[in-house]
Amino acid sequence: MRRKRSVHRGPCQMAGIILLWLVVLTGASACGGGSGGGGNPSLSAIVVDSLLDDASPPAGTVTLRSALASASSGQRITFDQSLNGDTIDLLFVGAEHTVLVGEVMGFDDANNISYLVGYFDRDYGKSALFADKNVVIDASNLPDGITIRWNGADTARVLAVSGDLELTNVAITGGNSVFDAAANVGQHPDDNQTSTLARGAGIAVWGVATLVDCTIYDNHAVGDDADTSRDGGAYGGGVYADTVVMDNCIVSGNSVYGGGAAGGGVFSVGGRETGANVSSIRRSAITENRIAGLFAYGAGVYSDGGGIGLSTRLHVDNSTIARNLVEPPLLPPFLFDLLNIGYWRGGGLYMSNGHMRIQSSTIVENRVLGKPRTNELGKPNLAGGIAATIGNAHAVEDLIIGHSIVVGNTVHEINGVGPAGYTIGSLYPHDIFTGSVFYFRSMGYNRIGVVDSSQILVPIGEPEWVSLSRKHYPKVDDEDGVVPGDVLGSKILSTFINSAGVEADPLAVLYYEPIGSALDRLPSGNYDVTEILGELVGREHQGGNPLLLPLVLERFRDVYGQTDFESEFRSYFQEFLLDVDPDTEGPQRYFNCNNLVVDTIEQAYWCGPAQTWPQMEYNHAYIEFWHHLDSALANEIAEVNVDQITNLGPALINDDVWTLLFGIGNSDFNGISVRLWETIRGVDPLDEDQLGNPRPMDLLGDIGAVEIDN
Repeated sequence: MRRKRSVHRGPCQMAGIILLWLVVLTGASACGGGSGGGGNPSLSAIVVDSLLDDASPPAGTVTLRSALASASSGQRITFDQSLNGDTIDLLFVGAEHTVLVGEVMGFDDANNISYLVGYFDRDYGKSALFADKNVVIDASNLPDGITIRWNGADTARVLAVSGDLELTNVAITGGNSVFDAAANVGQHPDDNQTSTLARGAGIAVWGVATLVDCTIYDNHAVGDDADTSRDGGAYGGGVYADTVVMDNCIVSGNSVYGGGAAGGGVFSVGGRETGANVSSIRRSAITENRIAGLFAYGAGVYSDGGGIGLSTRLHVDNSTIARNLVEPPLLPPFLFDLLNIGYWRGGGLYMSNGHMRIQSSTIVENRVLGKPRTNELGKPNLAGGIAATIGNAHAVEDLIIGHSIVVGNTVHEINGVGPAGYTIGSLYPHDIFTGSVFYFRSMGYNRIGVVDSSQILVPIGEPEWVSLSRKHYPKVDDEDGVVPGDVLGSKILSTFINSAGVEADPLAVLYYEPIGSALDRLPSGNYDVTEILGELVGREHQGGNPLLLPLVLERFRDVYGQTDFESEFRSYFQEFLLDVDPDTEGPQRYFNCNNLVVDTIEQAYWCGPAQTWPQMEYNHAYIEFWHHLDSALANEIAEVNVDQITNLGPALINDDVWTLLFGIGNSDFNGISVRLWETIRGVDPLDEDQLGNPRPMDLLGDIGAVEIDN
């Protein structure tokens, strides 16, 4: 049965812990802390009884600063009941040059690329509070929590921890992490750090940041906009941490500005040194945050997937990620054309590496502004609500979405600067951009506006790669082409957090009630989703068979009865191969791995190697075949008639199409053996919604972050 909703009124307005989904897919189990349960149980708690900011208070008085200094690693810091709902104003910088671990990058001049040296101690600049140990700050005994605010004359982040942090029922605000001249803090010999790192204006944690019932708002990170290296960037307006475990929190009204900008609300490195392979955001609101820079990614949340060389996971469950904003610095647009640089992606969520799973969440009305361009391989520099990286080499594993509303996210192309800022040219919906993800997967029951899978890794038939079908969408009761008015009803706003993002309202949005086709659709119990997996059968490098691409066209001809499509696409694509970049003077040609000029589809085969094949130029003709085929099937190429090929949907060549083309089982076509098979994955709907209310046990549930009564 359905139950009436109740709303918690502390610093955060939603509570609880959820179970994680699909152990088969993720290989991970549920993790995270609970309210008031952390710390070292062998030590009695230190009780703060004063709002003063004093490192050496009078005898019998305990301040937060003195408690943090005296606490043993993991010893709980709690608060006297008399401080309920109060604010501790921090006035003094505790660490002028905060020492936390960060990545050190080198640069290979010969090949014009950067590379990872490693992760070492670096200078993060000023922090009001700093601890080189595990820290537990627990205000769970205060009904209205406690607020910790930076209110000093200088600029400083609120709290930095070199270790694990557990923060319960606490609001963090007023932080300003601004770059300055770096000091010698024992950096690696290859570290050429000149500026302090503007990371985590609210909190910066090199460890596990476990945040429960917290509010992180009105914090601002400013990097060096003259330095386009990673050191000049600013990351994590609200939260920057190696591993993030967030339950029932609000992260709103924060901002990031720099040459590079990422994670306006939350920046998760992803367990580089903690050993945790899952960061999680549960039953939280990440809204109305802003990032601005020449290279700007993830205004709500940025997931680094463990950083370069690792592949960890971010899970987002029962959360609202809305009205976050990505934009360039306020520069004349002609400078972007002159410099030919600038990337702006992921208004809500951005993944640069690893895996991302989104379940029962509402990701809406996020916005990306930028000057549009594409590179020589047609890769766009703009992407909307949820975005994965586009890498020349494979970087992201899978993007999984289920039971979620993803609508109303937009890209705005700038074309000038007016008195009020940028003037906007074209504006278009752009909700999910898969980037170069390995697999795009649906758990079903999604309401999505636009899915752009134009840059997903192309099919490779290498035996045992299981990589023919990459687009496992749509699944049961998925709908696309949805607009906000179809599924978004009343919105609930904060009573005190001002918007720093899209600013459709003066105060930050916390959640939306679902309406229309998002109501009463989701089963209350486990159900199955079927995916189609496929590979070629035979010798190694079978994927390099020159007959594969012609076979794909032949199967479209035979299955759909379109002789014209096969001939028209072959003619079109081979004409493209004669001059792959007509905007550049002179003929532009591809060569394959046998050093032959690629003139025909038969010569555009895959050459490997396993790890770096997307960046190898001799694979580009093969990659372009699949991208142009998608464009033709989407009716975007006038020379190719696709009138008889209908109902493909936004994913185009997905599980259903592969099954139509080749059938389940082993089939032989012109000397190529293709194997397709079904796999069934069980899906468990979540037990609670964003507000901590139970999902119905014996009725159909609602799609999105919030369950409502009908």
